[in-house]
Amino acid sequence: MIYHRPIFRTMGDTALNIEFGNETSIALNFRILALDIVLRAHPPNGLLETNPQVRSLGIVYNPLVTMRDKLTAALKEMIASQDGVKTLPSRRMTIPALYDDPWSRDCAEAFGVRDNMEYIAEFNGMTPGEVIEAHTACDYWVTGVGFVPGAFMSYAMDPRRRIGAPLYRTPRSWTPARLLNFGGTTSTIYPIAVPGGGQLFGRTPINIFEPEQKNAVFRHGPVLARAGDRHRYRAVSRAEYDDIRAQVEAGSYQYQIEEDSFDCAQYIAWLDSLGEPAEKRDAQSTWALE
Repeated sequence: MIYHRPIFRTMGDTALNIEFGNETSIALNFRILALDIVLRAHPPNGLLETNPQVRSLGIVYNPLVTMRDKLTAALKEMIASQDGVKTLPSRRMTIPALYDDPWSRDCAEAFGVRDNMEYIAEFNGMTPGEVIEAHTACDYWVTGVGFVPGAFMSYAMDPRRRIGAPLYRTPRSWTPARLLNFGGTTSTIYPIAVPGGGQLFGRTPINIFEPEQKNAVFRHGPVLARAGDRHRYRAVSRAEYDDIRAQVEAGSYQYQIEEDSFDCAQYIAWLDSLGEPAEKRDAQSTWALE
């Protein structure tokens, strides 16, 4: 449900979390990103950092500069003055991917589970080829960045192409970097070699986290993804994968990124034309402070 009014939750002595709902909703994320833009442009006194996610906005503040109640009052006023979100800045990024890759298969075998691509296909009533077709057939909206450096959460923008699979019952102790995976309907990429429980189904040759910042795309920071990005995946062969990877390691790969804005109102109208509700509202929710 989308709350009638957001709920403010205390996150220690220096942070708040503004929770807008309890569901995964791209339309809800539009409101969070719009508020984040306003806060960055006109930060209340004492605001240090914001962290947008799929259904909430994290707020970090300096308690020596402002009081929690004062900051909360300013945030409520900002939220109340927001109109419907018409457009948002949104980069469109093409991500090459080698699907049904050997690293994912080796990882599944090492941890004694089924081939993940086969499991994803069965779970969604598809063949592996149909999984690849669905994953490459629409843009994925990035709702937030976090978990480990460079990781992000994204969701299929076309509800007719929305697929996924449950996480591992027992997480892996290691996962190769740059593996595509599903956790529920969340589609993401492991930026570095880390433990994890996502169902693995492909690998991208490009870096989404580059602490060395060799490539020009990382000149402003080592993390590629931003909240509000749209990712479009493109299936590549092993030969093309190896060629792109060599370019990435040399720092010469040209990342395919288009600076753009996204018509949020038109997207919500399109969802409505499909009979897909953009939001399910909960009129019983309040400004509760917890």
